[in-house]
Amino acid sequence: MITSHTFEKLAALVKTHSGIHLTEAKRQLVVGRLAKRLRHHNLENFDRYYEVCTSSPDELQIMINTITTNETSFFREQHHFTYMRTHILPHIKTGHLRVWSAAASIGAEAYSIAMVLDEILTPHAITWEVIGTDINTDVVDQANEGLFPMRFAEQIPLEYLKAYCLQGVDTHEGEFIIDDYLRSKVHFEVANLMEPIPNDLGRFDIIFLRNMLIYFDNPAKEHILKNVLKTLKPNGMLFIGHAESIGHLTDEVTQIKPTIYRKGARS
Repeated sequence: MITSHTFEKLAALVKTHSGIHLTEAKRQLVVGRLAKRLRHHNLENFDRYYEVCTSSPDELQIMINTITTNETSFFREQHHFTYMRTHILPHIKTGHLRVWSAAASIGAEAYSIAMVLDEILTPHAITWEVIGTDINTDVVDQANEGLFPMRFAEQIPLEYLKAYCLQGVDTHEGEFIIDDYLRSKVHFEVANLMEPIPNDLGRFDIIFLRNMLIYFDNPAKEHILKNVLKTLKPNGMLFIGHAESIGHLTDEVTQIKPTIYRKGARS
């Protein structure tokens, strides 16, 4: 078990390095996820594990990787993809479109975006790319690999599954991989949204920041939004999760529909 004092110390460490706010209600989740790290180091309690995390940057990153939630699926919240397909992409006539999956997890969202962009834009010779980021180094590596358990395949429309996915064989039986073409258009890297966004990430026409803000308190949400919106072009589009609201946190965007915003001050 973990004492309240030690949980508070670990929670403070997580918040300092990731911005994630772990409430008392998350105590058992923390215990369950970190127990294997105690066994790995042959530690008798969480106080000793806290000491390891504060003295080892590598273990601190492993701890952040272990704590962070990575629930994901292909084409999650379908109405966002429908809106992009019907209200945004048909109006793109020239240029190079850039989309950011800002809490990309293992990459299902980013590859879903890429399938839609390729369907709508590529036939009209409009170039595009998708960037995915996550604070969790393990899921970024997995996303770049583009390899998924076969259970995810049922979430992908059949025409996309046939066009962009290859069934695994031999050691990858029971899995599928995103084909080389689509993976060449999607790139993943590690980023902490609580920190200034690196300039080399560039600016974006569309940003997906979905089902991530719910893990932060309001000051952290405001800070993340400020960082993220600096990279969104004027009139660019922002998508958030269905359980999230940002109207009280920023005046840099205007709500177009629930969970859909355009960059630009409110009138």
